[in-house]
Amino acid sequence: MNDTSKRVCPFCAENINDEARICPRCRQWLTIKSFRNPTVGLFCMVIPLIASFVLMAIMLLSGLDRLQNPKPYYSDLSDSLRVLESHMNWAITRDERKIYIAGVFTNTSSVAWKDTEFDCRFFDANGVMIDAGTGFNRVTINPNDDAAFRISMTPTAATNSYVSFKISVSHARNARSWF
Repeated sequence: MNDTSKRVCPFCAENINDEARICPRCRQWLTIKSFRNPTVGLFCMVIPLIASFVLMAIMLLSGLDRLQNPKPYYSDLSDSLRVLESHMNWAITRDERKIYIAGVFTNTSSVAWKDTEFDCRFFDANGVMIDAGTGFNRVTINPNDDAAFRISMTPTAATNSYVSFKISVSHARNARSWF
């Protein structure tokens, strides 16, 4: 008497031969290596679907980046915005002292810029830098035009040690950006 071992089909719960590759009742493939196995079929359909969603997300983020800051970039035309004149003033607010720098800057390029970032460096009587900071201006400056700016900073050194300062434009965004 040939006593073969039996197992239960995971799809139809029928007792089948342990060595069977296909269930004789439900005709499902029982080996994982088969493309007709539902697990493998599901896996083969889900992986390309996930890959297509990832690709679409990358394309969407790339498109949003172009909308947020389209070409040309300020780093390509970094000499196009220059400070023509500026003045440093002190003010005492309720909580602390503030340095206000007001002035005029010009755009020598054919691109409109917005959200300008200024780099400010402060020096003592010996010409040693004693403080530095960044100021932002929300003005849009059109091509070949001038605009006024005013930025404020909180000093870190004593008031009488600020003798001179140097200010320059460190960054700006293309005005055609949507955000």
